[in-house]
Amino acid sequence: MVKKRLTSGMIDLHWTSEQWKKVIFNTLTPKWYVCGPLRLGSVIFSDPSSDYAYKVKIYTSQAIGGNVLRVVMVLIDKILSISSALQRRVEACRGVSMSVVERSLGRTMTCRLVLFVSLVALGSCTYFSRPIVPESVRVFPTPRAGEDKDFWYAEAQDELIQSLSRTENNNIAKNVIIFLGDGMSITTVTASRIYKGQQFGQSGEEYKLVWEDFPDAALIKTYDVNKQVPDSASTATAYLCGVKTNYYTSGVDATATLEDCTSITEENKVSSVAQWALTAGKRTGFVTSTRVTHATPSALYAHSASREWECDSMLPVDVGLQCPETKDIARQLFEDYPGVDFNVIMGGGYSCLTGNATDLPGDPLDLEWGCIRSDNFDLFAQWKSNQEAQARKHAAVRTLTELQAVNTSDVDYILGVFANDHVPYEYLKRDLDLDMPTLASMTESAIKVLQNGDSGFVLLVEGGRIDLAHHDGLANIALDETSAFDDAIRTALQLVDTQDTLVVVTSDHSHTATINGYPNRGQDIRGFSSLMDDGLPLSTITYTNGPGFQGSYIADNGGNVERRNLTDDDVTDYDFVKPAGALRYSETHGGDDVALYAIGPMSHLFQRTHEQSYIAHVMGYAACIGPNQSHCDGRHTKK
Repeated sequence: MVKKRLTSGMIDLHWTSEQWKKVIFNTLTPKWYVCGPLRLGSVIFSDPSSDYAYKVKIYTSQAIGGNVLRVVMVLIDKILSISSALQRRVEACRGVSMSVVERSLGRTMTCRLVLFVSLVALGSCTYFSRPIVPESVRVFPTPRAGEDKDFWYAEAQDELIQSLSRTENNNIAKNVIIFLGDGMSITTVTASRIYKGQQFGQSGEEYKLVWEDFPDAALIKTYDVNKQVPDSASTATAYLCGVKTNYYTSGVDATATLEDCTSITEENKVSSVAQWALTAGKRTGFVTSTRVTHATPSALYAHSASREWECDSMLPVDVGLQCPETKDIARQLFEDYPGVDFNVIMGGGYSCLTGNATDLPGDPLDLEWGCIRSDNFDLFAQWKSNQEAQARKHAAVRTLTELQAVNTSDVDYILGVFANDHVPYEYLKRDLDLDMPTLASMTESAIKVLQNGDSGFVLLVEGGRIDLAHHDGLANIALDETSAFDDAIRTALQLVDTQDTLVVVTSDHSHTATINGYPNRGQDIRGFSSLMDDGLPLSTITYTNGPGFQGSYIADNGGNVERRNLTDDDVTDYDFVKPAGALRYSETHGGDDVALYAIGPMSHLFQRTHEQSYIAHVMGYAACIGPNQSHCDGRHTKK
């Protein structure tokens, strides 16, 4: 016997029909009511005026007499009538013919049947095998016809042949490029794949971002030494320096304490793959769409008790008193080794380098989150003077026009700072026609400068604004930034040979965005998925927390809360803030694993679930730099 708790007590499958009627008519709060162990079958009723189908489950019991069938239908009417939002489903349920149900049970009801309908929490009909898709949703066509059994068999066989024919590349990596999609969770990869495919007029699900065809892949654990959910500086320290550390610290191990300058010692400073490259005689540097002093690139060159100490105005007063020798992150980049010897520095953050930054159309100063230099340093000008003093062939640029004018074959060092704060989103560059390079164009110039050396290079390329869009609940922008990230990788692959270049694509952490509902194949990934049980549409991408909580829910005078109807909102717009389940003005990171994809020398060393700190050691091992060089004598470079 199966019992389930109701507000009125327990359900007993051996109740008489009068006991059943009492519970049925006295229960006004919708619940999941009955699960009988003797299930006879189920009948599906379709409402021809909608895309809904209702599954009615039928159960038997030896002890219940009478025709309970009609009682149950009355129950459906009574419960559903209390919710006007479900009126459409009420009518569908009322329209079910009793004779249809009776015929499904046979010609006679003498076998003493108990029928009960499983009800969802809101009291609607239980199961929707064909959820309603809002009429306004755009659907892209599937580019492949005839996806039948033969199609899927043939596709699987082709992929199997590719997998069986692959060989390991054991060459020494002359070059290493790590592409870091900041905040690029697996959900973001999936949604961006669909988004980019739909930009080409396809349904999108079958599309592949360029790295998804790389031969090797792994999962990466992103937790910090002291946090389940990490930040971008601590994770950068892991995958660039090979050492996990504490939340919000950069370039130091876990013996350093957040915001305690006295805890930074020579012993707990850690070196990065960029420093390993310089030591080995290689060129190095980075490209980012964030500030050049931001969390991710900072781990390449800085050692800081707080990632927020990007410029002098962000250093707490007590730091100057307790640790007068402490430099802000910007000064470490332009004054200290290894940053002072980087061949490539490209990104935003001009206001972190000089007090001469001015607010410009399309390039504002960020007075809330940015860092405005307040001392007399002009690190941009100081960099140029330093290059001239060492007679280095160099270029310092501020715009796309200036970057395009650079003869990269005649430059060994390049500094490009293209925005006061973070480099604007790619869609803003397009819409406002800003004189700023794309991530792909920065990557192209960086590689060409680095290739002027004979010994190879190590390069970090960060798609940093994927993360910042997610923090603001701007999932549509995050997808567009991931698409631009894909463009940058495609550009790089045209310039290098993966026989001697290890290319790694990964993320530092995830976000709380999810793809949900039951959207049809080809539905616009930026739009609605389907109607929920409250009769309102759901955005296909939503967040568990974030600024989108505000405006997503409304309350009546009685304090009852329900979702706001978003039908008239353009949820596909870049500036649309996706709904969130809990309020947080800056959406949090997620703690789930991220994916890593690799191609080139020793890429097969990524082949299961790894600690994030493992990444730096593989890059070092492949290139024979850093702590893993004893194996290199027996290996060879590409002829």
